[in-house]
Amino acid sequence: MLRSMAGFAMKGLWQSAFVVALLSLGALLLPPLSYLASGVIVLATLRIGPVEGAKVLAAALLVAIIAASLILEQYSLALIMFVTSWLPVYGITLVLGYSRSMTLSLLASAGLGIAVVLAIHLFIAEPAAWWFGMLTPLMELLQGTDGWQLDQAQTQALFSEIAKLMTGLMAAAVMLNVVIGLLIGRAWQASLYDPGAFGNEFCQIRLGKPAALLTTALLLLTLLSLPAGLQFIVDCLPVMLVVFALQGIAIAHALVRQRNKSKFWLIAMYVMLVFMLPQMVLLLAMLGVIEQWVNFRKHSSENNAE
Repeated sequence: MLRSMAGFAMKGLWQSAFVVALLSLGALLLPPLSYLASGVIVLATLRIGPVEGAKVLAAALLVAIIAASLILEQYSLALIMFVTSWLPVYGITLVLGYSRSMTLSLLASAGLGIAVVLAIHLFIAEPAAWWFGMLTPLMELLQGTDGWQLDQAQTQALFSEIAKLMTGLMAAAVMLNVVIGLLIGRAWQASLYDPGAFGNEFCQIRLGKPAALLTTALLLLTLLSLPAGLQFIVDCLPVMLVVFALQGIAIAHALVRQRNKSKFWLIAMYVMLVFMLPQMVLLLAMLGVIEQWVNFRKHSSENNAE
């Protein structure tokens, strides 16, 4: 079904535009649809070039403005999607298209996430306080729920801690939307025009020692009591953990492929990601960091050769 949708989107400019716009608006009800919309942008840009990809963005924006105005009476939603999702995806797709390197594209995505962190700290004097204000309606709603077991002081303390994490989590979410869209779009392109190419590319991702050292340094710094002015350093950590968790996932796929293991191991990994997300992200990220020196995939390949 998804492959058929990708094939339909590639039939022309307006087909791609309608698919991107409708999936993005549908994401208001089912957020994962935004990943598919990003995937179509990636597919169109990689396949027919940056100029035509820009035309798809412009056409999709027009369709989304009309649809959002007629259905939701909020045309600004289309502009928000264009700036926060479509443009970042298009920019990172250009990196992939010109460099032909999935690794460089992932590092560029991490750079985008860090740029989001810096922008928030630049334009908002107290990000944690601002996020707390944004979360206050949800906090009040939960306090009014019969099943909520925390008192007012405990609830405020909980949401105060969540607010401190929101900048990093938001930046990681923006980056993740770009990365997942990039992977989906490249997988569609390979499926339609070069079967098997994506799997090989994904399994060979290697982010490098400099990025691994940066992630390790950020992790160590978060264990220290940093001054408020250096909070942006802590907020960069979720971005790097997510990108190295993707490195860890690539390692897992490579090892299963090299050793001809059952795909059950990959299914188990993804199930654990759903139910133990923070722990699994940290575990996979550490695997990805250690890989830059140990090279598990190389050792596995050598053992199989013997």
